[in-house]
Amino acid sequence: MSSGDSGLPIEFVTAVAAQAAATSAAAFFAADQARAAAKGRDGERLLSALLAGPFQESAPTWLLEEAIARGLGEGDPQWAGSGIELAASALTHPDCAEDTRARALQKCTEIQLAHFGTTRRPTILAEASAAELRRRSPTPVPMTRELLTQPTPPQLVLRNERLTDVVFDAAFELLPTRPERRKDADLDSREEYKQYQDRFDAWETMWKGVLQHHPERHRSIVERTENGPANHIIRHLLQGALPWTVEPALLRELASANLDRFHAAILTTQLCRALRAGLSREDARKEFADRIDALPEDDRQWVTVFLDKEEFDPELGCQETADWASSAAENQWRLLLNPTKAKPGYGGDPYTWRTDAEDLADLGRCFAETVLPALEMWEPDRYGPINRAAQLRWVADVLTHLPEVTETVKAAVRPIVADARKGRNQRGSYSHGSYEDRNQLDALITNIEKIIADPAPAVAARRSALGDPAHVSVRDMTTVPASTLADYLLRHAGNDELVEKALLAIASSNTYPPRADFAEVLNQHSDPRQAIHTLTYNLRRRLGGNPPAREAWTREVLALPSIDAETIRALPAWTALKIGGGHIGRAHPEIVDFVTETLGEDTSAWQRLAQSPISYTGPNAWLRLGDVLDCAQSGAPWPAPPPAR
Repeated sequence: MSSGDSGLPIEFVTAVAAQAAATSAAAFFAADQARAAAKGRDGERLLSALLAGPFQESAPTWLLEEAIARGLGEGDPQWAGSGIELAASALTHPDCAEDTRARALQKCTEIQLAHFGTTRRPTILAEASAAELRRRSPTPVPMTRELLTQPTPPQLVLRNERLTDVVFDAAFELLPTRPERRKDADLDSREEYKQYQDRFDAWETMWKGVLQHHPERHRSIVERTENGPANHIIRHLLQGALPWTVEPALLRELASANLDRFHAAILTTQLCRALRAGLSREDARKEFADRIDALPEDDRQWVTVFLDKEEFDPELGCQETADWASSAAENQWRLLLNPTKAKPGYGGDPYTWRTDAEDLADLGRCFAETVLPALEMWEPDRYGPINRAAQLRWVADVLTHLPEVTETVKAAVRPIVADARKGRNQRGSYSHGSYEDRNQLDALITNIEKIIADPAPAVAARRSALGDPAHVSVRDMTTVPASTLADYLLRHAGNDELVEKALLAIASSNTYPPRADFAEVLNQHSDPRQAIHTLTYNLRRRLGGNPPAREAWTREVLALPSIDAETIRALPAWTALKIGGGHIGRAHPEIVDFVTETLGEDTSAWQRLAQSPISYTGPNAWLRLGDVLDCAQSGAPWPAPPPAR
């Protein structure tokens, strides 16, 4: 048996297996065929049909072991329905022992293990997959740069989407942890920090992959990492790097929480300017105590550094509001403020956001209204004027998203633009990057000046002649569109020979547009039932041609509303047994029923059928199904092929 040019088509055996009773001759016949089936997709389909059909409740050990071995031996699954499905059906079979399942999972790759842990798998398989994952990675390891290219088993498993909770939780808990701060006698502190930052960047990349693969778990990931070292990274990635993937309510919560931190920037600016003006640190501590105490721990530490460490020049915090707004507009808020810029790195259309345009516009308004004080508190930096686009872009974003640009806002913006013009004229770098940034700075200056100067609200078809019906050929008819053929038959109604040629032409045609409707053409014959039988019985002489034409004819005949047994017997055997009927990899059910009813429980007949000379090509491809079945039952010599033209 094979799907090659000889033997019994495996599509037929697969269909027999799918509908056979558990103890029937057909079931044992199909099982014997499965033992001999060549490795590959066809053999896997046959094993799957056996496990889903006659051996669904009870299966021999060899069948389960063969299914597991073939399924796992195919390697990492690349598409739905590959060998992994066969292995999964065997691993969840009632007769699959727990130790057999465990041993099989130990041989899996991490990608296969992940496929066994998806939401469409039975609980018993998901739990076993989680247990195997914990066996491979008992404890988390600190993140390193190498783990991006040589990931741990939990990292690999989490690259699969739609995991069950038990598998996701197991993998999540075992992900690499925050990188270690290593001490190396051969490195100075700066190089040590540089290497640590590189490992930390790798950790962030790892988390980005997790978030990309599991958008439905974003909220859960935020909540379960709360107060942990990864939470800041996760929030940063969701809002700044992947905002279009975040569900609207969570995105708003993340954005609001981020804006709340702007209050610390205001406080820092006010505190540092008071210190710069001469207020002592002791007096400043008293004056700002209540506001400092109300800040979250991270923000409080940053503000108090100007009170606790004299080496920190207060001037460093005097522009904190503008610095915060600038950094937010360049990072966390860049895509929220400019949603159409969220697109693939290689270009293409913008991503589709889960948050609608109205809600995104409202978030932009919230940003602009929140950081508006940064415009009012801006002052020239003593270290030099604005000379980079990033220092000015936030101003354009605020003006764009404010509901109203008042005179007060205009007055606050004018000195900022003047400072940017001054800085632009002082630039002396000649690198390509600097020219690009200078162009962006010029565009921002121009745009901002325009806003504050005048704020604004915003086929024909053809016919082909076929000529005299007495001389038109089947080949002629294959070259015309369906509409042309229909019109031709209508104009020559009553010509049965012409109808028969048209039917043969439909099977022979491989042109576009699609073929004419076979059943409609057949109904124009004076005796459709006799016509279809006669044509099928004499198919080699009337049609000839290659396998696709033979398959097309068989497919059209089997698709007719009704077909008698004599016509089924006249079909070419190999083709009839191979043609599918709605299920990939399975023969047509009408053919399966016909053969099964004909051979019944005659085991010898089934075995002789398996040894028949039918084939995909050559003269034996035209052997009629009825003749082959008659010989399989009687044991008579196999028939000769029908005569050719």
